[in-house]
Amino acid sequence: MLNEQLAARIQAGIDEAENMLQLWQQNEPFIRMMGRRFAGQGKAELDDLMQEGYIALCEAVRHFDSEQAVPFINYAAFWIKQGMKRYIENCCGTVRIPTHARDWVRRYGKIVAEYCKYYGSDPEDDVLCALLNISREKLQAVRKSEHMGKICSLNEPLGQEDGDLNMEEFIASEEDLEGETVRRLDYQNMKEMLWEAVEGLEEKQAEVIRCRFLDHKTLRETGELIGITKDAVVHQQNNALRLLGQPGRCRKYRGYYEEYLAASCYHHVGLEAFSRTWTSEVEREAMR
Repeated sequence: MLNEQLAARIQAGIDEAENMLQLWQQNEPFIRMMGRRFAGQGKAELDDLMQEGYIALCEAVRHFDSEQAVPFINYAAFWIKQGMKRYIENCCGTVRIPTHARDWVRRYGKIVAEYCKYYGSDPEDDVLCALLNISREKLQAVRKSEHMGKICSLNEPLGQEDGDLNMEEFIASEEDLEGETVRRLDYQNMKEMLWEAVEGLEEKQAEVIRCRFLDHKTLRETGELIGITKDAVVHQQNNALRLLGQPGRCRKYRGYYEEYLAASCYHHVGLEAFSRTWTSEVEREAMR
């Protein structure tokens, strides 16, 4: 069965898997030939390129228009070539260069090569800017992209003047170390201030708060440990939290609440958990 007939049957939804397999088998030698051409550049494995070729073949089937009187293999060749090129650009370089930047690098390299061939010397920056119709800033960006595209390893030295520095040392970390350190110190200070305020409560109230929020005990367990009823534990806890929220007591740690807790996403406390602990979301977050 011809490629065009198979493509039409696949588009019509007739035995798609079987017809796609036959289409692949008929065109595999051609796709392998194109894959070897790109794999010969030493940047990609042939098996990976064959997979990209199969994906591109599927895309070609989806977009193929039999009324245009173009042989399917000629139409599919464009998709296969683009798919393999895009795979190499996105996955096979040490440093990924955007496609639009690669296009500028190709134009830059072509202009420089033609100028050197004709005049026997490298063009000046002003000449390059005129030939490429770009600014000096854009020219520097293109040269930077060209240099990044030539990097074979992140451990490769940046240059003689940079000494032992390599590309790996200039990759920014996604971690906000300074912000994390500040938050950790703030958390420690807030915790100390808060528990210092707890120590200023009545003895039984302070004991209830320690059991509930330091030892994470339930109301029943807290009552059994202290020797009071569950309802008494709820009463002591509510009184203690109300006192801790008074302006005169919470002035020191109120700023921490507004900075970190007021805008944070609390872990939701369901009805069952609230009935068991009598602790709201805000109260639990503040005492953690």
